[in-house]
Amino acid sequence: MISLQLTMLGGFDARDATGAGMEIPSTKAALLLACLALRPGEAHTRDKLMALLWSDRGESQARGSLRHAVWTLRRAVGGLDPCPLVIQGEILALDPVAVDTDVLALERHAADGSPGALQSAVTLCRGEFLEGIRIRDRAFEEFLRVEQARIQELTIDVCARLMNHQLQHDSVASAAETAKRLLTIDPLQEPARRTLMKYYAGKGQIGLALKQYQACRDTLRDELQVEPDAETEQLFNEIRLQRPCIAADTQATDKQAPQVQEPPLAQQEKPSIAVLPFLNLSGDPEQEYFSDGVTEDIITALSRLRWFLVIARNSTFAYKGKSVDIKEIGRDLGVQYLLEGSVRKSGNRLRITAQLVDAVTGAHHWGQNYDRELTDIFELQDDITQSVTAAIEPKLIAAEGVRSERRSPEHLDAWDFVMRALAHYGRMTTRESEIAIEMLREAVRQYPDYAPAHSLLAFSLLVSSHVGWRPESVDFQQVAELAHRAAELDDEDSWAHLALGYLVFARRRTGEAVRQYKRALDLDPNFATAYGYLGWALAFDGQSEEAIGYFEQALRMSPHDPLKSFFYSGTGVAHYYARRYEDAVEWARKAIMERPGFTAAHRILCASLAQTDKSEETREAMAALRDLQPDISIPWIEEHVPYTPRAMPHFLEGMRKAGVE
Repeated sequence: MISLQLTMLGGFDARDATGAGMEIPSTKAALLLACLALRPGEAHTRDKLMALLWSDRGESQARGSLRHAVWTLRRAVGGLDPCPLVIQGEILALDPVAVDTDVLALERHAADGSPGALQSAVTLCRGEFLEGIRIRDRAFEEFLRVEQARIQELTIDVCARLMNHQLQHDSVASAAETAKRLLTIDPLQEPARRTLMKYYAGKGQIGLALKQYQACRDTLRDELQVEPDAETEQLFNEIRLQRPCIAADTQATDKQAPQVQEPPLAQQEKPSIAVLPFLNLSGDPEQEYFSDGVTEDIITALSRLRWFLVIARNSTFAYKGKSVDIKEIGRDLGVQYLLEGSVRKSGNRLRITAQLVDAVTGAHHWGQNYDRELTDIFELQDDITQSVTAAIEPKLIAAEGVRSERRSPEHLDAWDFVMRALAHYGRMTTRESEIAIEMLREAVRQYPDYAPAHSLLAFSLLVSSHVGWRPESVDFQQVAELAHRAAELDDEDSWAHLALGYLVFARRRTGEAVRQYKRALDLDPNFATAYGYLGWALAFDGQSEEAIGYFEQALRMSPHDPLKSFFYSGTGVAHYYARRYEDAVEWARKAIMERPGFTAAHRILCASLAQTDKSEETREAMAALRDLQPDISIPWIEEHVPYTPRAMPHFLEGMRKAGVE
């Protein structure tokens, strides 16, 4: 019976038999577990493990460090049944009956070789082995390099075999998706480029097909100093002359509709981003390790964002130390956005600079400097990674919203609908929320299997009812169906769990809401919005201090978030329940200044002012609230505003003092 499940591709994660996350508090202990888990049942001597993970230390110190790591693992996994850790004197191993990993599953599926097994194997390939996890130890770095190369070679093999099977069975569209994944792992895979050339040519998108050839040619020239092979050149010439290509599953549908001029690549597919190696401007070779580490951590963190395809480290690190034009890199990698940055050390301080650039136009979307004390190097890396990732996600979504606005309605796909909806919703007004909801309804209608459309529609309906943008009561049955359908389509969609959390929050079930929000954060630790709504759930239950901590985290991670007025208003609610009414007034006014039409902020402002006995200011605030929400009443609040039973009386007290009946 499997009691411990490890994920080691794209990072490291440990879960018990129920799927609950397990904390391995020490990096060295986690790496020790990972090394043992590569081959469960294989005996490892303590000397071998010391030489692998503590090669830079003397024997006595290394033995003590190993002893501590083993003790840490015992505490973490010793309560599992069966216990996966086997210790017999100088020998350590993992029980193969108790442990399974994604690496082992990948190897099993690759050995099976059937189409279904290959598809399952490809699904497991979320990133490099132990991506983003590093220690300063040359022996371990060499071990990691060898294992990453081995697993990458296996990943390339299963992707290539699956792609060939799909092509042989006339499933060019599926083969194209596999080809895209293959190219993110290894941009030198010429057969994958040919597959995409055939796919786009079969759809009549000749420009995109030729771009794939150009990317193939340029990459081969830069990396290997060779030209594309004869098969690729022949395909290129056929496409250039607009000859038919074999693409059985795309030709039939294309014949039924007139060909139109294809929009740019980035507007047709899920947008992609590449993180270029951060430059070390310190003149200190030691900082090279830190700048590379920051780059790798950001790649790993961004890969958790469901909205974007993130190019793998091997592809972007090919540009390390080279002076290449941004637009050229964008063309080579086929990406819409590039994140670049630098690290500069001065004394005991570091300045990390990051900027987000449009790889097509060269436009600058975002930039930020981070000044930090050089203390714990890994803690600093985590801090910078979290700050950068949380800051750029809303900027990427905003940029995509603007890009989608330029497309005519008949050319919108599921992605465009969602991006437009998010852009409208972020403006936080009644009219904009209505537009967003209608767009999401249309996305659900046209793309019934697209999880983000379901989760965001459920979320938007609930929030709009809560803040008073929609006069009618929310249909909880409909919202529940949308939210559960989103999770059913994609249980790793963090927005699906955000919607499920808001659903139970709206029903005043704080404990369940907190669990769903924390599940969203397990899936995306940099999801600032989830931290904010976790704060809301606790604030509306009167748990002020813990709520404020989550709001502070959300605002620290994403200080320019389109939804920050929610976080400001929620902070005001938390202060209100802590009886700090002046602070509540200050935060409510900050929320209103940010989004003047945000009725929830107006309500907490009225209640807070009334509790301070500022009658004139209370009257002015109530007049503003009634302009926005003429039907505001105590019964409406009791039905629509989800304060828990223990918290509701205090809020109603303030609203009654303000003159609401």
